[in-house]
Amino acid sequence: MKFRILTVLFALMISQTAFAEEKEGEAYIPERHKLSMNVGLASDYVYRGLTQTDSNPSIQGGIDYAFKDFFYVGAWLSNTSFYNDLMLGASSSLEVDGYTGFRDRIGDGWRYDVGVLHYQFPGTHPETALKAARLVRPNSTEFYASIGYKWVRAKYSYAVGSLFGIPNTGGTYYVEAEAEIPILDTGLKLALHAGRQVYRGVSPEGINNNSMFSYSDYRVGLSKDFAKYVLSIAFTESTANARYYTNLFGRNVGQAHFIASVYREF
Repeated sequence: MKFRILTVLFALMISQTAFAEEKEGEAYIPERHKLSMNVGLASDYVYRGLTQTDSNPSIQGGIDYAFKDFFYVGAWLSNTSFYNDLMLGASSSLEVDGYTGFRDRIGDGWRYDVGVLHYQFPGTHPETALKAARLVRPNSTEFYASIGYKWVRAKYSYAVGSLFGIPNTGGTYYVEAEAEIPILDTGLKLALHAGRQVYRGVSPEGINNNSMFSYSDYRVGLSKDFAKYVLSIAFTESTANARYYTNLFGRNVGQAHFIASVYREF
């Protein structure tokens, strides 16, 4: 799947541009204090085109607090086996993310979001295992900024320090574009995503990280809301080089994946 395919799909759905987040003529009034939670089950946890559970199911959940839908803070967690699958001796089966930021609406249909996201991977990452796998501890932090208009959005994320265990990768970034388009009056939404992960820096062996670890990823999906449940299916693919993205079981974590999931919002 390339950007050309995504462009065609956008064109097929362009008749839905009248879609807006609020009904015409109705002013949006945010709640002063809002606490929300979610929990979900997915057949696979795929992030930026890479499976985090070696194509196995995941249980995920999060909690968010927002003040006037402007300032927000939250946490999200999921089971993961990514680092267990990359190095012998590791014991890390959980990902806990914390984030905070500011978002608002500007003009007719426009919105922005800026914040910071920290990825934490509790568990054991022995120095001997990290050295053998040529990795460092995977805990990572990114600053992000996004701009959106109605059902489309573009986002830029910038890593502070090494990202996801790959050494000497400060300044690495991820850029993405996505859309969630309602399909006529069916209640279905078409989700489109394209992203590019670019690694900066030089490896301890003196090799440019960009040539080894950078890749693009693509995702196409369908979702439908049932009360407070969200059912979705998606297909993902990436250009991750199998030489650098193959786990201990001989599987390329960036290969194509099909995902089915159900989420419940509270």
